[in-house]
Amino acid sequence: MRITKILTIVFFAVVLFLPRMINAAPTNSGYNYQLYKNYENFGILIFPKDQIFTELDEYIQQTGFSPVESGKAVMRFGPNNENQTYLMPESVQKKYSMDRFIVLQVLAHQNMVVGIFDPEWGLTLPSPIHRLDEIKENIPKTLNLFRKHLKKRETRRHTPGNLKIMRLSANNAVTMPMKSRFMSRPH
Repeated sequence: MRITKILTIVFFAVVLFLPRMINAAPTNSGYNYQLYKNYENFGILIFPKDQIFTELDEYIQQTGFSPVESGKAVMRFGPNNENQTYLMPESVQKKYSMDRFIVLQVLAHQNMVVGIFDPEWGLTLPSPIHRLDEIKENIPKTLNLFRKHLKKRETRRHTPGNLKIMRLSANNAVTMPMKSRFMSRPH
């Protein structure tokens, strides 16, 4: 009889409290985001959307970013499952082929917390709070880091083993073998 009471209590505890524990960190938030994108497929994600102030929006658009989408922010981990914050849904990220982007969370009095999403670096979430003038200094630096990283990746592309030099002319491209055949075999 005592075992039955214990099992009944455990059953009700699991049935009543387990759903609340699972939903303790809901994936949907009350936050809306605004996504900006430039021609390089880099992005700037800002949430909450209703906290975006005029100077911030103007600065982002002056740097070559245009608003492309907005919607409900969802809680997501970084690409290496390290940090977690509100981001755009993964389907939106894939839709715009956006691997690298800057995350700005706007706080009260035009203060912001900045994060960086990069497939190799992960989701970086430094803790200091910044003002717009600091953001204006650091966004170009971050974009340059993204560009340098892409250049390094492009130079690592595989080239065929025996091809190295390519001569371009107005009419056609001529590929010359890397190993010179002149004096390659003694006569």
